[in-house]
Amino acid sequence: MAVLSVVVFHLNSDWLPGGFAGVDIFFVISGYLITGIVWTELAAGRFTLKTFYQRRILRILPAYYLVLAASFLVAALVLMPVEFDAFSMSARASVLFAANFWFAQRIDYFDQASEQDHLLHLWSLAVEEQFYVVFPLLLMLLVRFAGPSARKALLLVLVLGAASLVASIAMAVLAPRAGFFMPHTRAFELMIGALLAISGAGTRLSQPQREVAGALGLAMIAVSFVLLSEELAYPGGWALLPCLGGGLIIMSGAGGQPRVTAALRWPVCIAVGLVSYSLYLWHWPVIAFARTLGFDPAAPTTTASLLLLMAVLSAATWRFVEQPVRGWRHKGAARAFGLFTGLSLATLAITAVVEATDGLPQRIPPRVTGLMAANEEWRTSDRLACMSRWRDDSFVLAERGQSDSPCRLGAGEGRARVVLWGDSHAAALAPGVDAALAELEIGGLLVAKAGCPPLADPRIGGSEPDGTCQQFTTRVLDEILAVRPDAVILVARWTLIAEGGTGVDLRFAPPPSDAQRLARLKALDEAAEALAARFDEAGIPVILVHTVPEPGINVPSAIAVSERFGFAEPAGPDRSGALLRQQATRAALNRATERHDWRVVDPLDGLCGAAGACKIAAGDEPLYFDSNHLTVRGAEMLSPHLVEALAPLLGRD
Repeated sequence: MAVLSVVVFHLNSDWLPGGFAGVDIFFVISGYLITGIVWTELAAGRFTLKTFYQRRILRILPAYYLVLAASFLVAALVLMPVEFDAFSMSARASVLFAANFWFAQRIDYFDQASEQDHLLHLWSLAVEEQFYVVFPLLLMLLVRFAGPSARKALLLVLVLGAASLVASIAMAVLAPRAGFFMPHTRAFELMIGALLAISGAGTRLSQPQREVAGALGLAMIAVSFVLLSEELAYPGGWALLPCLGGGLIIMSGAGGQPRVTAALRWPVCIAVGLVSYSLYLWHWPVIAFARTLGFDPAAPTTTASLLLLMAVLSAATWRFVEQPVRGWRHKGAARAFGLFTGLSLATLAITAVVEATDGLPQRIPPRVTGLMAANEEWRTSDRLACMSRWRDDSFVLAERGQSDSPCRLGAGEGRARVVLWGDSHAAALAPGVDAALAELEIGGLLVAKAGCPPLADPRIGGSEPDGTCQQFTTRVLDEILAVRPDAVILVARWTLIAEGGTGVDLRFAPPPSDAQRLARLKALDEAAEALAARFDEAGIPVILVHTVPEPGINVPSAIAVSERFGFAEPAGPDRSGALLRQQATRAALNRATERHDWRVVDPLDGLCGAAGACKIAAGDEPLYFDSNHLTVRGAEMLSPHLVEALAPLLGRD
């Protein structure tokens, strides 16, 4: 139940919205099994850390490193240097049993961009490994100073579990990314299993009680799979639903076999259970690499193929790796610890080479390397340096408009008469605005903050949940109203506000609910109207740039993969499809443009024909450096349209 729900969720979250809760159930099972082993041996006076870790190494590492090695080989074949470098960093963190800390710093589990991290699933194994290190030591200390008292052990488990649950509830709201991955916010799930193991709960239940416990546990898990979603503050208190459900099923079978859970004893279910560890290890790299190669895991044929591949790999790993290695537990600890040391050092050496060479670019043919250079454009551009300069608590637009500033656009002399304001899409469009202003012999200024649209409205908070986006937009607006430039150009990924789709690939990004979408559209409409009123009052003309057509794929990577493996070259989004995605946000913004006589620049006019596909490349040059940001070449293709909109406002008709 735990592993299949996760597999289904990762194939398509629409099929089982709460399927990610299978990991929580797995934590309960693990807490139950491991604590049962440790506590039984401690109470009998025969527990040793050496034997415990020997068993854990032989149980976990062989299959773990097999999947890691296979993933490395595939990654070396299909990933571009920047991606391979990031993959190597994830692998290094996984080897050091710190994958959860690594991913907590750089990714949101529910963000669709996470679908391109091929080792993301190893975060949960890192939590387990940290549990293996800390919890046996705590039980050993308890037994040493208080004796093998089950009552005191239960008190310890209850205190740890309660503290963890409180921390989980708090962090799910205050720091949701860290709260999802951290061991102290997940410990209560393991403690539920530990509580069952030490207390022996379920061994004294009558048969009717077993039936009730099993039925209630199944119901709670079913409800969690259907009703939980990524919109909730998770794990927090919500995780109690699947965890307690899993605990009740364990209780119901602790001393008997209730009829209500008979399906779990069917041979096919037992078979899945036997290979569940290998299946969990294999499922995510299989899905993630399929996405990298451009396949949609939710497509029926692809789903069937991926499931078959997972089944074959999992069964083979269980039969030819897991089972034979288990026999090594009787051949001394040296073999297990030698295996652990050798595999770890070898993997760390490989990651050091990959990272020292920035992803082994020698693997890639020269033309493909040229295509991938667009991915690096953003990292080395002045526009990124400019965005970092707006982090100060205080700033003056005029100071950032000096001729030597990376934020300067257009003519190098004179005051900045035009302000380009927006999120990272504004920074991406800056080369086009720069060319347009240079042609008009006018100076300008870029003011941009990633993930922060130019709307001073608390309902549109941007990508940072701590309020810094609103602080930034409020300061910028005040400065613009004080300086009164000749024109302001507003640029953002407007569709992101209402339609969602933060991911690398829009095909795999679940849309918001209808209620969320309507609320966001209303906020967008009202925020645009409020901003327009402020600019009208100050007499500042505005040019609005609509969202660029979003390819929904990492364009340089997709072109490079097609070039390298002979796949059909990826096509850009259809103009009608791009308009359909933008229809609601355009309608909300158009109300402000029509009421307040804003000028509009439509990127579809520069990047798409009257019908058919929009361009994602011009010759050998990608027009996007990822899934939605324009390259310099892409931005410059919009320069004539910007000149046409700016010229009348600047007296250059």
